[in-house]
Amino acid sequence: MSVVEARGAAPSQALGRHPRQLWVLWRYWMVREFKTRYAGSVLGLAWAFVQPLATLAIFYVLFGLVLAVRVPGLDVNNGYLLHLLAGLAVWLPFTDAIGRGVGCLAAYEDFLRKQPMPAEILPAVAVGGSLLVMAIGYALLLLLSLTQGAPLRLTWAWLPLLVLAQVALTFGLTLVLSMAHFLWRDVGSVVAFALQLWFYLTPVVYPLAQVPERFHVWYLLNPVACLVLAVQWAVLGMAMPGGTLWALLAWVLLLGGGGWWFFRSMKAALGEAL
Repeated sequence: MSVVEARGAAPSQALGRHPRQLWVLWRYWMVREFKTRYAGSVLGLAWAFVQPLATLAIFYVLFGLVLAVRVPGLDVNNGYLLHLLAGLAVWLPFTDAIGRGVGCLAAYEDFLRKQPMPAEILPAVAVGGSLLVMAIGYALLLLLSLTQGAPLRLTWAWLPLLVLAQVALTFGLTLVLSMAHFLWRDVGSVVAFALQLWFYLTPVVYPLAQVPERFHVWYLLNPVACLVLAVQWAVLGMAMPGGTLWALLAWVLLLGGGGWWFFRSMKAALGEAL
């Protein structure tokens, strides 16, 4: 039996039988995360608002005003701004969670060695820390959509499901990457590069309509692109390739369920490394 399993078997089993205790533990670490993240900051929690707005402003000025990118088929005021915001509402919390989560096990290696606990809590805290950015992004998207002339659509009812899909995708991938980085430390550097490339393979700063149609099907192989396209469709009524929602469901099952299975199956190796 591994170190983590031997020392933490009883606590972990107890926590597994009592979801309320898992919730209390996750909440404790969430409070700790926010205190650590904004410690010594003048603006404090306001950075959760400033950073997404600053990112939105930079991309809008560069692509919307300087390069004058337009979104075909989106007949509302500031259509590109809404298109951009729909993409960033998905992308920013995703990269925030992945960026913080990939090294979470390695960062708390000494703590896990001395104070055994369910290791899944740490990736869950990384994803939980991105929920505020996600809430700000979606709230701003809905508010601006209404003020810029986008009609209230029945497809808005899909948003809760899309948010759940986003959390499941992000958590599953964070589980995989955090464990992989703990075991093979090169993973963190690869992820940093991959996220830069991934951003431009996702229709955030450009509309899919400007991509030749023969390439549209390839975007279904990108789980974040599927999610972005689904949000743009649900909120703004933009067209998306056929099968996008089915592809998104497949990615949720693959990354969400597969990420959990991979993490659990590698916990013995985690214990041996500790």
